[in-house]
Amino acid sequence: MRDLTDDVALMRPVIDALRASGADPDRVLARLGLAPGELPSGRFPHTAQAQFWKAAAEECGEEHVGLYLAAHLPAFHGLLLEYLFLSSETFGDGLRHALRYARLLSDTLSARLEVNGAVAVLSLGMEQGSSRHFPEMLAGAVIRLFGALTDQEFRPLRVQLMHEEGAPPERYLEVYGCPAELGAERYALSFDAAVLAKPSRHAAPELLRIHESLARRQLAEVERLDLVRQVRELIAELLVNGGVTLEQVAGRLGMPPRRLRERLAMAGVRFNDLITDYRCRLAKELLLNTDERIEVIVERTGFSEPSTFYRAFKRWVGETPVEFRRRGKARASEEPL
Repeated sequence: MRDLTDDVALMRPVIDALRASGADPDRVLARLGLAPGELPSGRFPHTAQAQFWKAAAEECGEEHVGLYLAAHLPAFHGLLLEYLFLSSETFGDGLRHALRYARLLSDTLSARLEVNGAVAVLSLGMEQGSSRHFPEMLAGAVIRLFGALTDQEFRPLRVQLMHEEGAPPERYLEVYGCPAELGAERYALSFDAAVLAKPSRHAAPELLRIHESLARRQLAEVERLDLVRQVRELIAELLVNGGVTLEQVAGRLGMPPRRLRERLAMAGVRFNDLITDYRCRLAKELLLNTDERIEVIVERTGFSEPSTFYRAFKRWVGETPVEFRRRGKARASEEPL
């Protein structure tokens, strides 16, 4: 299964909310091993959310920290998806435009809009099992944003949350302005469908085209990086059983080898370079952090002969595997405890 990632833009408003609540965001970042004011660049693993929210809950002294920070979030966060809303003709048009690019924020989001008579339902295809604080905060952020975009005409009717345990009902009502259903089959927000026709005071067709063009380019970049991640994961998996070929990886991805080669070229990488990079990193890891015999490392890195591995490693690092291991172990023993 591929690694899911979130865009760092999703966390900047939460940092602002921490500060607005009186908490110290730098103390939260420090628990994640980050310097004050330092956030990861680009995208970061979604699994880091659990550690972030645990640190935030302890810093705020709040059991229901997602709800707590939702009340301190700014309505607007300066995100490209918000500009799609603003430049669209109506709120409904803006919502449909933004949903096409929800993945710019997180791989866990696959949003869909359903309209059933007078009720509209925005469902979020987030995976169950993540920290409950993230979806609880996100629901509050969406409600605040939609209210600001519609001059407070947006009326939430119900929030559905998949986790079984959460805050008391009155806490959800206070933050969301509507009841919340725990243990639901999906993450979703129901609201009065009439608001979809609300005209945008900032509608601008020319700007909308520019914003959509930017969103398409950013989404293409995310998809290119995602392909590279998938190929790296498959290289690691297939190399365990011996050699790995472009044809094998392409078959696992369900595309012709030529198409995979073209898409990797568009991403600025070559298949053989990805194999080389993985072998080099794995060899260094095994040499420095294990006592595996060289013969075992040769096999695990996909080489058929020790001599071939020695020549390749010397080319990558500038020294033999034995020299690299000896120097690395010596340096580790000299470091203070």
